[in-house]
Amino acid sequence: MTEESWSLGQSGQFCLALSAGSTVEDVLEAYGADVSKARWITSEEWFKSYEPTATSTALRAGSLGGWSFCIEFDNCIGFTPGIRHKLSKETEVFVLSRTGQVLTTLYYMVDGKVVESFEPGNSTSYVPSSCDFTGRVKRLADSSDGITACLEVLAEYTGHYLTTALLHGPLLSVAVRAPDREGLMRTDLSRPGGAAPSGTSSSLGRRLGTIGQRSD
Repeated sequence: MTEESWSLGQSGQFCLALSAGSTVEDVLEAYGADVSKARWITSEEWFKSYEPTATSTALRAGSLGGWSFCIEFDNCIGFTPGIRHKLSKETEVFVLSRTGQVLTTLYYMVDGKVVESFEPGNSTSYVPSSCDFTGRVKRLADSSDGITACLEVLAEYTGHYLTTALLHGPLLSVAVRAPDREGLMRTDLSRPGGAAPSGTSSSLGRRLGTIGQRSD
């Protein structure tokens, strides 16, 4: 593997959501986006045309095999209880976020319920589960930062490698101009500690690396 010039861990704030079995359009709709206005464009094309406001959120979404993802960098809303619940309805979802206060959190949810959540490096701030994503990240974090460790674990579990090149390439892009942030924060229909339903995979997929690295 070789290092790329930019990695997700260098971002001051971001939110990455990975949803199993959902289409890219489904994911954007969960954020309240008007999919009819979305375009498949590169990051360079998108940020040349996107005019941010104090409240708007830019969404860029794509596919990774049987998973779809959405990435945000400013005014993030994907980590809110309301959107996490929508994204995980009748499926499983990971939401990895870093706030402007440099607080990193990873959620694993199944069918609207939090199965596991934690802050890498903070052993007292987590909801444990038999999947033990907390333990997996902790073991990797001994030799890397928390975000890189989380991305390694997600790559192992999903069997797919989210590259920097993919994030900069053509993705379905759209803005949510005025999301109801207060409402999204209130809508917490999940219950921490719920068990994953029968048949939900908990085994590791093939290890493919993290954002910021790519295979030769």
